[in-house]
Amino acid sequence: MKKEDFLKIVRSNSKKDLSEQEVSFLGSMGEAIEQAFQADSVTRKKDIENLTGMLGSFDEGETVSGVIRSLAQKVDEMEQKAKRGLSANDKFKLRQMLDDKKDEIKAARNTNSAWAIEFRAVRAASAAMTTSTVVTGASAINNPNFFEDMELVVIKYPANFIIDAIGGRQVAKVPNQWGWKEQADESDGDAAAVLEGGTKPLTDKSFVWKYATRKKYAGRIEFSMEMEMDFDQLFLEIVNMFEQQVIRAWNTGVQTDLMAWVPSYTSTELDGYYVQPNVAQVIEAGKLHVSDNNYDADIVLINPADAAKAMIHQNADGDVSYLPSNVAFGGLTPFVSNKVPAGTIVVGTTGIVQEQHSSFILRRGVYGDQLISNEETIIGEVFSNLKLPTRSKVGWVKMDVDTVLAALKKGV
Repeated sequence: MKKEDFLKIVRSNSKKDLSEQEVSFLGSMGEAIEQAFQADSVTRKKDIENLTGMLGSFDEGETVSGVIRSLAQKVDEMEQKAKRGLSANDKFKLRQMLDDKKDEIKAARNTNSAWAIEFRAVRAASAAMTTSTVVTGASAINNPNFFEDMELVVIKYPANFIIDAIGGRQVAKVPNQWGWKEQADESDGDAAAVLEGGTKPLTDKSFVWKYATRKKYAGRIEFSMEMEMDFDQLFLEIVNMFEQQVIRAWNTGVQTDLMAWVPSYTSTELDGYYVQPNVAQVIEAGKLHVSDNNYDADIVLINPADAAKAMIHQNADGDVSYLPSNVAFGGLTPFVSNKVPAGTIVVGTTGIVQEQHSSFILRRGVYGDQLISNEETIIGEVFSNLKLPTRSKVGWVKMDVDTVLAALKKGV
């Protein structure tokens, strides 16, 4: 507010012409008002109160102090509108645009020529992963006694099968083809006791190549830049949840391949041995099944419901007793997961199975018209190669609980 502008406003509000003394006085006041309007809001308010306290009135009742107060109010309103109208991100973008045009602006000021800059707020978020779609169910809370807990309550998922059960190994580069040699069947006899001068049996050894092919487990998320700006910490948590989602798909894929590879239970010396067998005896039978094939089982994959049943022993009268876990699981390391179907138990030797995988790979970019739509895409992927040898698959066994219970029960 220049003093010349202030005099024009006062004249427009006055009902008579001002005298030279009034013009001189108001000019001095205009300089004081100019300084006050350039100060911050707190200082401005104090200076305006001091100025208006010293002023008188025009003949028609229009006070100069009223004019000043009206101007001060308008300045305050303009400041508040400016604060509400531009977000931190808008101000950052505006500063960027002004910085880009600084040479043009400088030249315009030196020549007193006009210049212009076009600034638009970011567009409304799209229907990908936006501010409105990420945080839903919000409502206005008018109670000041309100605490907003920032902890995220998320869905709970099973443990990591590859790391916790079979011990996969991370490598820098997962091979597309993983080849190994397996011993073929011996077709020309076996070694035996031989009499003096007798002919030794002819035996041979041969091997065949087996291969495993690399697989990729991947997914993507799409989001608006507004969502990332509005909820920066929540966005980081979402990316972490997305990473876990891809890892779970990888876990499920590897576990599904292993379950399809494992041979089913046939029979053991425990068949028909128990009067009242339970799930613990099923696990023991699986352990013996592996031992009969010259392997030493060390893990049992089991559903939570079957794990609970394994630790419960009930006699013919219905009396219940509880078994310690080392007894219930036959000394094997249990991997309890609802990804193992209820009613199915797998007992195995972990050293037989091998897995190689990459680190979790995260890529960020745009495709299609995402750039002009203010959106981005994050891609996450894991490469994995699973070695399941055919020759040593007998070191694992898969059992249907009801079928094996029936086989273990002593006939009447």
